[in-house]
Amino acid sequence: MKVLVTGATGLVGLFSAVQCLRDGYSVRVLVRDADKFARCLAPFNVSAGHFDIALGDITEAQTLAPALAGCNALIHCAGIFSDRLQDAERLQRINVQACRDVLEAAAAQGLDPIIHVSSYLALFPPAGKVQTADDRVAQPSSMYARTKAAAEHIARNLQDAGAPLVTVYPGSVQGPHDPTFSIGSQLLADAIRSGRYLVTEGGRSFTDVRDLAHLLSNLLQPGRGARRIMCGGYYLSYDEQRALLERVSGRTIKAQRIPGPLLRLMGSAGDLASRVTGRSFALTREAAEVLTRSVPCDDRPGLADPGYPLVGVEQSFQDLVDWMREAGKLPRA
Repeated sequence: MKVLVTGATGLVGLFSAVQCLRDGYSVRVLVRDADKFARCLAPFNVSAGHFDIALGDITEAQTLAPALAGCNALIHCAGIFSDRLQDAERLQRINVQACRDVLEAAAAQGLDPIIHVSSYLALFPPAGKVQTADDRVAQPSSMYARTKAAAEHIARNLQDAGAPLVTVYPGSVQGPHDPTFSIGSQLLADAIRSGRYLVTEGGRSFTDVRDLAHLLSNLLQPGRGARRIMCGGYYLSYDEQRALLERVSGRTIKAQRIPGPLLRLMGSAGDLASRVTGRSFALTREAAEVLTRSVPCDDRPGLADPGYPLVGVEQSFQDLVDWMREAGKLPRA
């Protein structure tokens, strides 16, 4: 089987492309910069020559048909995150319009399966005490979450039309050798540097990118039809997160305790200030809702018995912190 992987210079796409190669698949990557992709591969002891490289851009629809030609399956990982107001159009172009073009082109060419990496935020807030892959699509207000929800509608419409589209919903994805140094990892690094960690009500789900890449590779099975699968990973309360980060970093990290209602009020104040000033603020009402009202994910269809060893939450955080130190993102211990 030959699989096309988009977003292969980002964290999820890079690990997924390498894992698929290790699992014996023929892997084509759609990238804008072949040299950048080669540099991203350095930690994996595999060269770019092991991949079929298609040069192009998912926002340029004319490059999609040649990239998909000859492929049997697709893993669509490409996407961006931003909370800056000036990036609103770019988010829409990449996370929604290009996503529609990629998924529809794959369906038109008869690929099976077509795997779409979404986000648990597309289904937030959860319908119950456990978030499931069949929760309804959200109506979020933040720029990023709006684009993930819009992409989710596109994916579900294709599923309803009979496309063999598999949607996967990770939590906050993290891992070593992150070519983009994702926002979640940045926040953990900030906590270690400052010695302070936000502790509030609820908790968060952390998905190790290696677990996710294994799952995506395992899903490359044709003939199974449309499916939706949660991959939330490891759900930890904020006290558990702080204690774990303290253990793996060897640094004292104090709890910065803010009650959930107050944090949500602060988020509402940030929204008001944003409307008045035209500036974006990291703590929005919706961000505060996500921080305080996230719940564990039902990962049983994908991760309960995956057929490969899961990384484990302690090892996930340890490997991330070790890599951040090696990469100069954090001072060495």
